[in-house]
Formats: sequence, C-alpha cells, structure tokens
Amino acid sequence: MNILLVYPKCPDSVPGFNPLKLISKKAAAPPLGLLNVSSMVPPAWEKKLVDMNVTSLSTSDILWANFVFISAMYNQKESVKKVIAECNRNAIIIFMDETSISFSN
Repeated sequence: MNILLVYPKCPDSVPGFNPLKLISKKAAAPPLGLLNVSSMVPPAWEKKLVDMNVTSLSTSDILWANFVFISAMYNQKESVKKVIAECNRNAIIIFMDETSISFSN
C-alpha cells in the first residue's frame, strides 16, 4: 500500500511578499499532523511526504499512491483544490483531516 501525505502550499501573507524569504526559509513549520498520521499507518506501507511549500507535487507522486492524505488550513484552499482535482483526474482516493478547510465548489 502506498500512502502520499500532502501539505498544500501556503500563499504569501501579503501578495508578492513572503517574509520567510527574509530568513532563508521555505516553510514556517513541518506538517506535524501528517507526520503523526504517518506514524499510525502499518509499518509495511510505503509512505511519501510532499510539503508543497518546499517542493512541487508531481503527477507521478499521485500516480504512485493508493491513497492521498491532505492536511490543510483555510488559507491553503486554492492549493487544496488543485491537489483534489489532480487526484480526481487519476481516480485516487483522498482523505482529509477533520480540521481541514471546508468550502463548496
């Protein structure tokens, strides 16, 4: 079983300006919720973590997975929509945590 853990891209807090660049960082914190989920799945399952703030998510990553787990906040809505659309195009089952964003369309 292959599990892909995805942390969607956080938008710049001010359009065109990312304060993390001032301190040479790509992300403010690791996606701890996904790391916690990773520790709970059976050890025999293959796991891959993609933090979209650090690296891009490829179609090959999604095709590798049997399931995609997403953890996100409301401000990551646009990135989440793109991940969901790509998973739907490739018929991959998605799981989202209970604190994830809720939106229609």
